[in-house]
Formats: sequence, C-alpha cells, structure tokens
Amino acid sequence: MTFPPKPTHPKGEPKELSKKCSTTSLEVDTFEGKIHVVWEPDASVTPMGQLPFFIQFLKTGCRFEPWVEDCPLNP
Repeated sequence: MTFPPKPTHPKGEPKELSKKCSTTSLEVDTFEGKIHVVWEPDASVTPMGQLPFFIQFLKTGCRFEPWVEDCPLNP
C-alpha cells in the first residue's frame, strides 16, 4: 500500500498565534558602531522608535553622503 506524499507546507494558519514578546535585542549597525535595540511591550510608541533602523539603512545602502550633499541647508 502506498500513501500519498505529505504536503511540504501545511495549509492555513494556526488557530491561535503566539502572543509572546521576544525579549532579545536586535543588533543595529550605525555610524558610531553597533547598538542593541530592545522592545518594551508596555512602552508607548514614539516617533524616534524606528530611527536606529533608518540610520542602518542609510549606512548600509551608502545613502547618507548623497543625502547630505543634496540637502538644501547651508551652514
């Protein structure tokens, strides 16, 4: 007797998603070195909360220097 092959990916999503928050920190590379970002589940959201990730985007993509050169501000 042969059985049909098992699906490689189960259909659908789990009925209950895990609501556990990760307490591990994320390592973000900035111009001053690496920093660790830790999420606090009970903290309020701030506009500066995503700033480390934007800094990493500018550094990794070599976009900071062209952004500064194109800036309309004069010293």
